[in-house]
Amino acid sequence: NEELEQRVTNRTQELQSSLKHLNETQTQLVQSEKMASLGGLVAGVAHEINTPVGIGVTAISHLQMKVEHYAARYQSGQLTRDDFEALLSVSAESSRIIKTNLDRAANLIRSFKQVAVDQTSDELRSFNLNEYLHEVLQSLTPKLKTGEHQVSIDCPENLLIYNHPGALSQVLTNLVMNSLIHGFEERRNGRIRIRVLENLRGGVRLQYSDDGKGITAENLQKIYEPFFTTQRGRGGSGLGMHIVFNLVTQTLGGTIECASTVGEGTNFHIEIPNRTRQTEAAKQARG
Repeated sequence: NEELEQRVTNRTQELQSSLKHLNETQTQLVQSEKMASLGGLVAGVAHEINTPVGIGVTAISHLQMKVEHYAARYQSGQLTRDDFEALLSVSAESSRIIKTNLDRAANLIRSFKQVAVDQTSDELRSFNLNEYLHEVLQSLTPKLKTGEHQVSIDCPENLLIYNHPGALSQVLTNLVMNSLIHGFEERRNGRIRIRVLENLRGGVRLQYSDDGKGITAENLQKIYEPFFTTQRGRGGSGLGMHIVFNLVTQTLGGTIECASTVGEGTNFHIEIPNRTRQTEAAKQARG
């Protein structure tokens, strides 16, 4: 009996050690998946910024060449009224092109900077939900443009919410990427709709839907399980929706439900509470 008890004790310790190791590994993999998602945004935004910056460089080079040309004519005493008017026209057009494209690059950088900062922190803060959703979608524009997919956002303009914007950003990013990888697989011109409604409890309901190929009833029951993926061997880690579920239910303190029909797309209904500073302070005091 003593020998059996010792064997049971040893086996239990081994199992506990293995379980602890598995939990630590899963936590590391989840964190790696989050950073990989952020890395994908970095690559996409960097590529997107190249276009306006390149146009700006071309425009300023053209302007510089024209200025040098007319400066030489001025120094030689050959500058005419028509030359001066042509220089003014070139300067005005080049300035317009440069400003437009620098503004575009600045907007991309600002949106990505806020999203990146939020995704790497757990800060609770008040934010305009409509503006923030557009910022997140702006950072995903390169991914969407590749397949000519369209996203519409229907959200009250002045809706303020106090919660974790970084978690919401990660949730939305993962849902969009899920639609692109699974819903719109080998298809262009997909449509994604995001609709936000205020609920009676002071929070919001975020309705996310796509018109992709949908999810089978069998797979629908497993979508939140860690490491479950239909893209095994093709880059799917199976952690995307697992992360979404944990962020919604734990970090944001809300709920998430999914409904889908094969061939008719997928819908997610997410309830997000509007936390208050007083409520959070009380929780911390109790904790």
